[in-house]
Amino acid sequence: MLSVKKIAVKTLFLASFGLLALPLTATADLQTVEAKSMPTQSKTVAANNISVRKVQFLSQGTKVVGNLYLPANIKAPQASVVVVGPQSSVKEQVSQVYARQLAAQGFVALTFDHRTFGESGGAPRQFENPQMKVEDIHSAVTFLRALPSVKPDAVALMGICSGGGYSAKAAAMDSSINALVTVAGFYHDPQVMRQWLGENYEARLNMGREARIKYEKTGQVDYMTNVDPKNLNVAMPGQEAYDYYGTKRGLHSGWVNRSAVMFFEPFLQFNAIDAGRDIKAPTLVIHSDTALVPDGARRFFQSIPTNQKNLHWMSTENHIAFYDQQEVVEEAAVKATAWLKQTLTLNSVVSR
Repeated sequence: MLSVKKIAVKTLFLASFGLLALPLTATADLQTVEAKSMPTQSKTVAANNISVRKVQFLSQGTKVVGNLYLPANIKAPQASVVVVGPQSSVKEQVSQVYARQLAAQGFVALTFDHRTFGESGGAPRQFENPQMKVEDIHSAVTFLRALPSVKPDAVALMGICSGGGYSAKAAAMDSSINALVTVAGFYHDPQVMRQWLGENYEARLNMGREARIKYEKTGQVDYMTNVDPKNLNVAMPGQEAYDYYGTKRGLHSGWVNRSAVMFFEPFLQFNAIDAGRDIKAPTLVIHSDTALVPDGARRFFQSIPTNQKNLHWMSTENHIAFYDQQEVVEEAAVKATAWLKQTLTLNSVVSR
């Protein structure tokens, strides 16, 4: 029999990613909308001894817009970190919290809107496609390495929540990544999803497939709401998700409260856990018992073949605490910056 604690963790996991819902025949929350891209602009802002520069680069031919966080009085190339945020998020939400911490410690940090999100181009809008997001991470790394302010042999990835799984996959595919940090990473594979969803796995998979086919044939996109505390038939049900995305804690004008239904097809088949066995970069895994899928985090960590790895287990109230709660963020950031300073310095020396 499952303990109350295990039931709570499992429920949080399912609810946070749109896997607890009303009967699958319910369609009241689906919207049909034509896909559109969004404009961008360039500017530089300086605050708290950190410069924030609007940047653009291409990913698979599509414009991606990011914010580059530079440490104060930067005079020589520095180690850098691509910061990848949670599901549906934009660069001004969770990822900027950690980017500022990194820049304050001397790193060049890049946050960006993945294709179809925020200020970046791409269609259909708000499409949570793991493969596309991994491709965007590769493009971000290429962009960073070409900057004069960045050491090309000292580029790391930091991923939070789903961004942790995406960053792990990117690091597994690119042996030139110099270090990896995952914070409250969302680690899952199809086997786990099938066990937890049962027959709903195939139903959701078909739902996403049908939405994709409709889009390919007509150009129309089926959407579902992301957060609504009074409705379970949303992409991220539950009070906890709403407490961040639906309130001033995380609400931002660039974030849209919807997800393309077709995301179920690639998302449910994504395998973040198996990525561990192909990672060669020094890796730090930061997690807690109340973050999503703690057993998945342990499995992921154990699968990483390198001896240069570390598991830092924290005590947190819930998963979302990693997003913006000062004590939690600071503990994770202090551990991450210390790890990155050590590993990137060592790797930079070895590679010369």
